[in-house]
Amino acid sequence: MRTVQFTIDNIKLYGIYLFAQGMRHSCCGNPAKKRLPCKKQGVLPMIEITSTKELLDPSGRLATAGYATHMNFNYDKSAVKCPPLRLKEWDFYQVHFDDRYVLQMTVGHVSYAVQISAALLDLKTGVCRRVGKTTARNASFIKNMPVNPEVPNTIRYFSRNAHVQFEVTDKFRRLAMTFTDFSGIKAEINLELNNVSKNKEKMVIAIPFADPRQWYLNYKENCFVVNGYCRIEDVAYDIKDGFGLLDWGRGVWPYHHNWVWGNGGTLVDGKHFGFNIGWGFGNTEAATENMFFYDNKAYKLGIVTEIQMGDTYRYVDLDKRFVFSVEPIYDNFTKTNMLWVKNKCHQLFGKWSGYVVLDDGTKVDVPPFVAFCEKAENNW
Repeated sequence: MRTVQFTIDNIKLYGIYLFAQGMRHSCCGNPAKKRLPCKKQGVLPMIEITSTKELLDPSGRLATAGYATHMNFNYDKSAVKCPPLRLKEWDFYQVHFDDRYVLQMTVGHVSYAVQISAALLDLKTGVCRRVGKTTARNASFIKNMPVNPEVPNTIRYFSRNAHVQFEVTDKFRRLAMTFTDFSGIKAEINLELNNVSKNKEKMVIAIPFADPRQWYLNYKENCFVVNGYCRIEDVAYDIKDGFGLLDWGRGVWPYHHNWVWGNGGTLVDGKHFGFNIGWGFGNTEAATENMFFYDNKAYKLGIVTEIQMGDTYRYVDLDKRFVFSVEPIYDNFTKTNMLWVKNKCHQLFGKWSGYVVLDDGTKVDVPPFVAFCEKAENNW
């Protein structure tokens, strides 16, 4: 396996390249049985936002906290008021295909730097091939990052060695990357994501942090059907009917923060099933991101608890509407300790199996499928 070494000279701004870890960017890891412990959530009320509301007030603080199943938060970037270099924005896509491979693509910035990256992980061997490009602050790129993931938009990054375009239309999403990074690693990726109906429900939350000047807007969309082609280094695959997800994040974050995030998707009796769980970051009094999806409809969950039993894990909500056991496959572990940037993340992939209960009481059994739950601790 070819590895990439980043140095101050390579990236020009020391300590930057792994900012993408805070944008769900994963790299090579090692199989491991132990993970960082996860804590149980408290009992919290839920506030559903059913019509369009302003995200920020005139002082740049969060005006509306809660959850939605569509992008009902109006994110006006001109209303953002925060200390320099604290705004973070990213679009992260992950595709699982052939019951073995995971492709990850990230485009985003942390105000002082812009990064594009892609990673191809083999869950059977643990081999990860990755390319990435980090540049100093680009005001035009930051200004043009989309403010709504549900409406047509295009992210473009063109340079001498990199051509990247994420296109959103009413009928599909198209992701294209062609570039060579500074170490000579080449990538060519061209994907089309379908199942983008306007009626399809998603997970959307807006929450504050302890500092009222800090906030997080997050949109996650599961159950994309992905077809296309990817090549990184000398490994190439055709992707047919892969399972895709989007993690779209915008926010002003504190320097130190943690999170737990789990997500996955499959087909159950020919219908799309997916889930999203998460906790550990921000003030979730108004809403958590725990939700599952069946046949393009969202079902809100309350508290979800992780229970470790030997080498296996169990995830259960208090109402027992979401009950899953997990047999670990691979822990995609990353760790960074570079000046002020100190991050570590366990992204544990496994075989999930269990059941969910719909609002009408119908129990849906979900056969084994590949999904993940990660625990991250970040200082950046």
